[in-house]
Amino acid sequence: MGQIRIAVYDQDATYTGRFCQYVGEMAGETYVFSPVYERTVLDELIASREVEAVLVSDELKNEYPSFIGDIHVGYLTGEPMEEQGEIFRYQSRRELLGKIDELLKYEDTSVKLYVFAGAGEGCGCSAAAAACAESLVSEERKVLYINMNSLGDPGSIFRGGNPRDLGFLLRELGEGGDMDAAMGAVLNRDTSGIYFFDNASAPLSLMDISEERMEAFLRRLVDSGEFRYIIVDSSFSVNHGLIAACRVADRVVLVSDGTYNANGRLDRIWQLLGTLGEGLCQKTVLLYNKFHKQYGRFYENSGLPVAGCIEVLPPAGPVQMAEQMMGHEALRECLR
Repeated sequence: MGQIRIAVYDQDATYTGRFCQYVGEMAGETYVFSPVYERTVLDELIASREVEAVLVSDELKNEYPSFIGDIHVGYLTGEPMEEQGEIFRYQSRRELLGKIDELLKYEDTSVKLYVFAGAGEGCGCSAAAAACAESLVSEERKVLYINMNSLGDPGSIFRGGNPRDLGFLLRELGEGGDMDAAMGAVLNRDTSGIYFFDNASAPLSLMDISEERMEAFLRRLVDSGEFRYIIVDSSFSVNHGLIAACRVADRVVLVSDGTYNANGRLDRIWQLLGTLGEGLCQKTVLLYNKFHKQYGRFYENSGLPVAGCIEVLPPAGPVQMAEQMMGHEALRECLR
């Protein structure tokens, strides 16, 4: 295993440099401490996954959660603290390195919500989302798959016997019904172990539901802790359900096949995400799927990280296609 790179950022630039030199002299071959003097540079390092951990001053705790993907985040405090991830800055080198060792042993047990949004028709967004869900279930994670495509059919991939669907749930939410009871009434479980909501009658409900109520529903779902991962699958359209999901999501994965039309839509989607703000661009990555080596073109946007590229696979049904994609490095990168 190589050296673990740790970025250090404090508003006091002098302290940042001295900290890295002070601790680095004793770190040996284990850690490399990199001083960072600009927030923009720190954010770029995080977005590009060039570091395994980040140490920031505790004043930034609300802006940098304890985990960003698989990057550990620690907080340098001015007073001794006992909370997880907090490191008293005025300690001996041995004590500081001990606290950093502890920081890197913590496991992220929080609920993660990922949105897969297709930038064009027929780019295999649902297959990619389903493959991610199946990959996580194979690791014994509890996963909920929600298909928000206006005419999507999760029944083509997952099988369940519940006659009630996402449309029923959304109508109950729109009428102020009991959320827990409504969710329990529509939940399906596939033989693979994936939980899902069918959506045969959902299109009109997705149009009618308010963004505030959809966001409240998704946050309640996350806060319940019932599922370790929630995968939302949708073509990219300006509806309340998708916009609310993007706001709540830990990561937004735009799926494109690299065609001329898809790249044109990516331009408009990127502009929309920037207009909506709230850090949506910063948590968005691009996944190429069904990419044709001869005719496909990569979208030129240095601000949008590329998770990876899956080329055109042999023809198959929805279930078989998802199985072919499982375990692909590009999908694993989407979940980082």
